[in-house]
Amino acid sequence: MAETEVFKDYLGIPRLLILWYPTINEELCTNCGLCVKACKHGTYAYRPGSDKQVFVENPYRCEVYCESCRFQCPPAAIAFPDRKAFKLVFKELRKQYPPAE
Repeated sequence: MAETEVFKDYLGIPRLLILWYPTINEELCTNCGLCVKACKHGTYAYRPGSDKQVFVENPYRCEVYCESCRFQCPPAAIAFPDRKAFKLVFKELRKQYPPAE
């Protein structure tokens, strides 16, 4: 992730405060690259200097609540935060960043 990269707010909340992004279980991942192809936001990449090892290069580019890449992963190596727990955290963030009127 480039230090100068600017992220859009999500519903008025700074994206860097929203911990919604994928994690890859490296023991299950076969490095097929389907997640790299499926993600339209550039969240995934191949690790430089590796033999096509996939990793989460830009976690905050992931669209909040999107899990399309998870459904493309044959070995189910991609995980996201628990939605119920995430909603509780998001509700607290919403109190700090109320919707603009």
